[in-house]
Amino acid sequence: MELENPRMWVFYYLICFVALLWVGFLAVQGVMIYVSLVITMTVFGFSVLLCVMLVMDLREKEKQEVT
Repeated sequence: MELENPRMWVFYYLICFVALLWVGFLAVQGVMIYVSLVITMTVFGFSVLLCVMLVMDLREKEKQEVT
C-alpha cells in the first residue's frame, strides 16, 4: 500500500468525517447507540492501523537510506 499518496489520505479523511458525522447524528437522535459505538471503534481501529503502518514504512525507508 502506498501510504504517501495524498489522494488516499483525502479519501480516508472524508470517509472518517462522514462516518463520525453519522455517529453524531445517531447519538443526538438517541437511536442505535451500539451501532454508533461500533462505527466509532472501527474508525479508531483503522486510524491506529494506518498509523502503525506509516511508522513501519518510515522506519523501513530510514533503514534503506542508512545503508
